[in-house]
Amino acid sequence: MVVAPFLYVGTLISKNFAALLEEHDIFVPEDDDDDD
Repeated sequence: MVVAPFLYVGTLISKNFAALLEEHDIFVPEDDDDDD
């Protein structure tokens, strides 16, 4: 199974990337409801 390590690494990268974005207030999940 060659795909498993890539999936694992991809998951780690995306988690770290999401955390980094949240830390810098670029991506804040709870207020995506601003269309006025």
